[in-house]
Amino acid sequence: MSANRQEVVDYFEGTRWDYRHLWRSEKAGALHFGFYDRRIRNHVTALRRMTGYLASVVGITPEDRIMDAGCGIGGCAIRVADHFGCRVTGINITPFQVTAAREAADRARVDGIVEFLEADFTDTGLPDASHTVVWALESVVHVDDKEAFVREAHRVLAPGGRLMIAEYLVREDPAPTPAEEEELATWCRGWAMPGLLTATEYERLLHKQGFEDVRIVDISHHVAPSLHRLRWLVRLLGPTAPAFRRLGVLAPVPADNLIASAAQIRMFDAGAWRYQVVTARKPAVAEVGKQGEAEAGEPAVAAAGEPGDTASLGRTAAEPTR
Repeated sequence: MSANRQEVVDYFEGTRWDYRHLWRSEKAGALHFGFYDRRIRNHVTALRRMTGYLASVVGITPEDRIMDAGCGIGGCAIRVADHFGCRVTGINITPFQVTAAREAADRARVDGIVEFLEADFTDTGLPDASHTVVWALESVVHVDDKEAFVREAHRVLAPGGRLMIAEYLVREDPAPTPAEEEELATWCRGWAMPGLLTATEYERLLHKQGFEDVRIVDISHHVAPSLHRLRWLVRLLGPTAPAFRRLGVLAPVPADNLIASAAQIRMFDAGAWRYQVVTARKPAVAEVGKQGEAEAGEPAVAAAGEPGDTASLGRTAAEPTR
């Protein structure tokens, strides 16, 4: 069970207005960043497009059963189920988001193939080998024990199942300076994130828990326009946040959210973190016997594709239409 569970719930409760009105979360069904390309310039469309891009990376099919770890208000789960006809189980610890997701599924008439559970995705209670895909979009970053999540994902996945994590990863070479570490810590505190991992740390963690075919692709270029929108909001509202927090005009959580967002943007500009997509696979049944041999040697580091290169990770899929 995540030790920082209540902190995460408090964060999303405290920023509910921010996401709804400033990020237009209810319009898009999304709390995450958007994916922009030459065809997409609209914020809400880019939020929805992120779902389509990641579905193509994972190679979603109608036969899949997906566990959406940290499903937010259900937008990704609903769009994927609606488009592909696959079954999706959304996991979330924030009560109001689970309620909103269930209501959205009812409106979209996918409640027969989508369910939302109020549970911790490091300890879901779902049956072993019950899903073919574990999908985690900007959610694992909120977990204090990331190894517990990876272990649970491996348990829940059927042999041959796929794991996808879209995450903020810290620069490795050169490592962040002390000043950058302080800025990253400000961001993490304000967004209820215990800490960020590097690509190498993720690779080692995934191999340790038995995953193979680990690949990491940097899509920062496609996410950067979302940061530009956040930059505009921070410039508009951020300068008043510390003073308003002290005066009690602005509650601590939304005030710290703005301060953290400013630090995040500065560190993105400095190259201290990148937006990356991590994928891995649980070995198929015939490969399980070889796992011990693989663990005896140094795990191979998969080369990352170019930003936005879906062909290197999976087949291209049409964007979900909702």
